[in-house]
Amino acid sequence: MTAAPTDSSRRARLFAVAALILLPLVWFLPAVAGRVSLAPGDVWISNLGVRVLLGRMIAHGQLPLWNPYIFGGMPLLANVYTGAIYPPNWLFAVFSPAVALNALMITTIHLSLIGTYLFARRLGMERLPALVSGIVFAFSGFSIAHLDHIHRLTAVVWLPWILLAIEQLFFKAEWRWIALGAVFVALQLFAGDPQMTLYTAMLGAAYALFSLCAREQRQKRWRFIAAGAAMSAIGLLLSLAQLLPEAELLGQGERAGLTYEYFAGYSLPPRHLVALIFPYFFGGASLRPYSLPYRGEWNEIIPCGYVGLLGLMLIVTAWLSRKRDRQLWFWTVTAIVALALAFGGYLPFGLNRVLYHVPVYNLFRGSYRHWLEFTFAAAMLSGFGVSSLRAAKWNAALELVKGSAAIVFLLVLVTAALYLFGKGGSLADAECFIPIITFAFSAAAVWFYASRPGSASAVLLVVLLLADLATFGWFFTWRSVPYRVNERLADSATVAFIKARETDLSSFRLVSQSALPYDYGYEPKKYPAQHDLLNVSNSLIPRGLQSVNGYDLFRPLRVSQLLGDQDAQGIIWNPQTFGPQSQALNLLNVRYLLLEKHRTLSASDAVKIAGVSFAKTPLHLMLAPGRSFQTEVDSVPATELAIISLLSDSVQVPDQSPVVRIRLHTRDRGIIERELQAGRDTSEWAWERPDVRKVIRHRRAQVAESTDVQTADGGFQSHTYLSRTTFDRAEIERIEFEYLRPDAQLQIVRASLTDAQSGAVTPLDDLPLQPEQWQKLATFSEVQIYQNLRALPRAWFADRVIAEPETEVLRIISSGRLRDGQPFDPRQSALVEAENFRQPLPVVTAAGAKVKVTRYEPNRIELTTRNEGQGFLVLSEIFAPGWQALIDSAETTIHRTDYALRGIVVPAGAHRIEFIYRPRSFRNGVIGTVIGAVALLLGFIFSNRRKIAEHAE
Repeated sequence: MTAAPTDSSRRARLFAVAALILLPLVWFLPAVAGRVSLAPGDVWISNLGVRVLLGRMIAHGQLPLWNPYIFGGMPLLANVYTGAIYPPNWLFAVFSPAVALNALMITTIHLSLIGTYLFARRLGMERLPALVSGIVFAFSGFSIAHLDHIHRLTAVVWLPWILLAIEQLFFKAEWRWIALGAVFVALQLFAGDPQMTLYTAMLGAAYALFSLCAREQRQKRWRFIAAGAAMSAIGLLLSLAQLLPEAELLGQGERAGLTYEYFAGYSLPPRHLVALIFPYFFGGASLRPYSLPYRGEWNEIIPCGYVGLLGLMLIVTAWLSRKRDRQLWFWTVTAIVALALAFGGYLPFGLNRVLYHVPVYNLFRGSYRHWLEFTFAAAMLSGFGVSSLRAAKWNAALELVKGSAAIVFLLVLVTAALYLFGKGGSLADAECFIPIITFAFSAAAVWFYASRPGSASAVLLVVLLLADLATFGWFFTWRSVPYRVNERLADSATVAFIKARETDLSSFRLVSQSALPYDYGYEPKKYPAQHDLLNVSNSLIPRGLQSVNGYDLFRPLRVSQLLGDQDAQGIIWNPQTFGPQSQALNLLNVRYLLLEKHRTLSASDAVKIAGVSFAKTPLHLMLAPGRSFQTEVDSVPATELAIISLLSDSVQVPDQSPVVRIRLHTRDRGIIERELQAGRDTSEWAWERPDVRKVIRHRRAQVAESTDVQTADGGFQSHTYLSRTTFDRAEIERIEFEYLRPDAQLQIVRASLTDAQSGAVTPLDDLPLQPEQWQKLATFSEVQIYQNLRALPRAWFADRVIAEPETEVLRIISSGRLRDGQPFDPRQSALVEAENFRQPLPVVTAAGAKVKVTRYEPNRIELTTRNEGQGFLVLSEIFAPGWQALIDSAETTIHRTDYALRGIVVPAGAHRIEFIYRPRSFRNGVIGTVIGAVALLLGFIFSNRRKIAEHAE
């Protein structure tokens, strides 16, 4: 018989249960009360929109397989970051986006807190130490800083649950824990962050190996190994519906082969360890009383490993107690190794380059994210520290507190000295005095608990631990986002304008363009209206408009290449994509352009170079032989044109030779002509390189900006150059740049018109918009709407099919010229790739052919066609594995056409054509998931039968 619980144990249990339920609700009270949306940073621009789409598709009974709204269309479920199979994300099918988002994030913290608590209890901790461990992990800097990465945080929280399953199996290899562990593994994989899954697997494997080799065995080793293997294998089987499509998509994207520079990005600088003591040592808080901007490496998320000064005291206490059992050693080594791995590119002896060659591990950048293992290990060690205080006698406990307080005080003192004298900070800075005050209260709380252990001191310890962690977590970005998710997802003025012109929203796409829409000018918390008008990120998905922009690392690379080096943030870096030669936007059915244009620079938006103001974001405008460029500026009064530029491949260009002719067209139809000369206005970017300097024929112009370049021979400084052209005050409407040289090339990095009378500075745009193609329709604030008069429909018949090599196809589309020099008209000619087109070119005709889209859904498109002879139908939808085409229910081959689109040969007559997304990877994955589920069921059946048989004996 078990002893009846005492009143004190009942109170302890009640306190623990209440804390596990209430603490996340209290911490996120502003969100619970509806004053704050947990949508900071990437939640808004990347994560939220796809989850709204996911919810809508599930609510309409559609499998969430394809997303037609960004990048011209891309896989949805295969993009693991979406978390399409992760059940908590299905809240978006039931609730409004605002409610679903807050509920998802708060319950995620609940899972983290409860999972860590249960694991700590399984390690033998009492309720209070286990609760402390749970609080440190759930509310650590790493967890709170990643509220803006839904996929990451929802994956992180399954780490303690998976470790709990491993620990249970170590004691007894029961089928229920094999099954539960497998489900935990699958849920983490479904949640959507493979990097966190990898780190969990690394820690889980290390813990299992530690249990096998360094702990007293509770059963035969082979049983534990077999149980762990079964848990892992079944977990992977259950996850195959996600893993196989994900692997297919991964093989098509950038992460199929990362450079070392990308892999080493977002490494943790060792000097950032001081943020473990002063969490905002480098600034970066969003709310007062903190006020300093971020001044560390990369961004303010990097030094996010704060586990509290009270947490550090408890860790030191655990070590000073001298009860250094093997668990203490394991978690200490884990913390140390995690920190070393977090240093990434800062590791000595080229160790990170060795890690770069480790398969799978080398698929991910951001080694700072090893804060995950560190914060979890610190959480365990904090719990051990409380256990040490509880187990020690009164005098010994006070000695432990004195020792730990002295060590942490020394750390605080050293960090304060670095802050005051190394950074030139002040004691009056909240970044400095708040940690000092926090330490004082933390030391008092630990002292009070050690001297008077009981309910009151336990409650005080928990409250002050939360307050300690809140000195970081409550001042990060999440509390700065007002509760306006539903309102902001509603149609912006630009969207409403376009919808008023259109009856079929699936018959066209739009493109948004800004110099850098996620930079200083478009932080949603600072400029939400402007950001929403531009509709550049994934937040446009709920508004129902399809775009060739988006925000996704797994974007279709062919679309990005077609658009001119479009990056994962949806920014098109090649301005010639918008010019009259390129057919890319026309082929992609882009009917509207939303353009951020001519923002008059404020002091916060500008960068000053040699006393001249420019936009912070560079232009990247390239001029070469035979190339001209013009831009409209809408009657801007000005007296000066300032240009920062550089030449390349120009050592042979003589001094003072004209390179570019500039024509400034004024409102009164006048023309002001100027020119850029080599040596006077611009120069070779590598002018300082020793081998160039020996032979270069022009002088070095006035240097604007310099960058250190490292070479095998040592290094040199590269330069950009400043030229300033003045003229009588005039209202400038248009500027032409004509390249004059037959050789070399010139890049305009920045350019501004300045009016000496008003002081206004207008940065130049780099889009060559021609009035015969782009018709201006409206202006909303600083976002202008243009209509593309050359946009092609969603589907059309071409007159002929031309087979060319893949690279030639891309060149033809970009230049608008066929190999023989004739203009490329996509309505007349469909381009297929000779490498993949394995049949004779079909004889086709588009004369009199008609095509109509009759049904459009994410996973299905239906059309009706009528053509007199055999035709070649081009569908302006992205070519991707998994799409099937049926003509009158008979499957036909889809050919990759015009580099990234779909094309099929259609026989003469009237036909019903279907395009259906049925990826084989998903079907095979579902089979694997079903096999995993059957294995779980059979395991339960045999396990129960064995138990019955054992009981009968």
